[in-house]
Amino acid sequence: MNDWPRAVVFDFDGVIVNSEPLHFLAFQQALAEEKIELSESEYYGQLIGFDDKGAIRHVYDTRQRTLDPRTFLRVMTHKKEAMRRQIESRRYQALPGVEQFVRGLWRRYPLAICSGALREEIESMLEGVSLRDCFSVIVAAEDVTVGKPDPQGYLMAARLLSEKSRVSLKPGDCLVIEDAPTVVKSVRTAGFSVLAVATTYSPDRLSDAHYVVPSLEPQIVQKAIPALRLDT
Repeated sequence: MNDWPRAVVFDFDGVIVNSEPLHFLAFQQALAEEKIELSESEYYGQLIGFDDKGAIRHVYDTRQRTLDPRTFLRVMTHKKEAMRRQIESRRYQALPGVEQFVRGLWRRYPLAICSGALREEIESMLEGVSLRDCFSVIVAAEDVTVGKPDPQGYLMAARLLSEKSRVSLKPGDCLVIEDAPTVVKSVRTAGFSVLAVATTYSPDRLSDAHYVVPSLEPQIVQKAIPALRLDT
């Protein structure tokens, strides 16, 4: 298709901002208050791709611990508070090439973010890397009934972009940019074309994607996807 893609939808953590270390520390602190140890290897090996709710449920399931509503809310609240402290300390930055890449796209395509993070966290970090104005749609963890790796959030982002741009967008019209293998597989199954960026996982773990790049440096992405139009 000569006019493909017609929109671009980004994951956030590990794609726009190097925020996974912040999420790991926030989860580790929140779970420590429940006498649960979370290792770095477990976080990166098992929890990437989940939203906060799914990650907490997974941790409790693997330990065969009961997760009643009161405990669930307490862990969610402590994780959110710990994450806020990390963000306020500005312990994050845009990943290599991201600022130039996003700025190169935003006048040519409707752009959205679909993330398992909370809206407040996404908004704060986007402001911190001066990219908030580029995204007309943000779908956050609290906007969906089923979190990642389910594709519900990406389908919602495409619908909202379609409404805002007044252009009919089907999943196949959109390019999704992701770093989590489980999400790559699910959104491809839902009909999206997927560009995987190997910031969190090695390229061989991302083989379900249509395209795989080591970073979002504009020249690297354009070599992989010549149809992508970028302002330079």
